[in-house]
Amino acid sequence: MHGKILLLDSKPPVRGATARHLTAAGFTVLTARTGAQARSQLDANLFDAVLIDHPFGRPGMDEGLTFARELREQDAIVPILLMTALPLEEVRQLAWASGITKLLPKPQLMPVLILHLSALIPHADNEDELHPIPMRE
Repeated sequence: MHGKILLLDSKPPVRGATARHLTAAGFTVLTARTGAQARSQLDANLFDAVLIDHPFGRPGMDEGLTFARELREQDAIVPILLMTALPLEEVRQLAWASGITKLLPKPQLMPVLILHLSALIPHADNEDELHPIPMRE
């Protein structure tokens, strides 16, 4: 197992597809459509990382960044990866101020997203990781 991920995305098709890909890669994935659902998931589960789609929630709202700030006040350790289709320059300062660990542009190839999530989870079992082969002398 690579770790337990909380995925926040308000768009059902994207949320479902992302969860399926991450599950196939070995992650345990729980999803939330709203900040309230995400908080409920946090009350019942421990997560190794949180993946937030930005903008998340109702149009014009920064529900994902608000959720990240609230989470950071409760848990200074859990990594939070924010993905956005907005220009990174517009989001970067708000993301860092909200406690985001990693900021990625969308769209992102699934293997790349999986690598970033695996890197954020220090105890993740990366059995598909490349191991150096000793050179013959």
